[in-house]
Amino acid sequence: MKLNDPFGRMARRREREYESLKQALLKAGMTDAQKAGELRDNLAKRSKTGLMVVIPIIVILALVFREYAVFALAFGVLAILWLTNTSRRGQEYINRYIAEECGQPTESDTGTTAEPAALESQVDDEPQANEKAQDKAKPQAEAVQEVAQESSESSEPKKDSERPSKD
Repeated sequence: MKLNDPFGRMARRREREYESLKQALLKAGMTDAQKAGELRDNLAKRSKTGLMVVIPIIVILALVFREYAVFALAFGVLAILWLTNTSRRGQEYINRYIAEECGQPTESDTGTTAEPAALESQVDDEPQANEKAQDKAKPQAEAVQEVAQESSESSEPKKDSERPSKD
């Protein structure tokens, strides 16, 4: 179980995204690693071009509409993050496609650090991980119940005979 994806939802989503891209590439007849590499490079080039267009537009909007500059800059940052993450994820999926379908090592295999979209072990082991987590949670839940009972017993009002005298 991962802390940033405890239930494996994002891993399953990434796996579906990759499968969709894989089916589209296979349907288009892209089985050559060189063509897929060109597609990946073209995606990176388009991403850089998009950033070079979006950044000046956002800066110009912020300068023209000074009273709304904060909103323009916030929107710009979100647009830049979305564009960057989308293109990075697309490049990772294409690298994975080259490695799996074309059988050739990619840049991520030769030294660059790129996180895989979703591993089979992340998707298949989820029920086992949930069972293990539930088994660990049972003793903890019992301990919490015991502590709650003890604290409720100690918070009950004391009788006059149990209270210390003010003499």
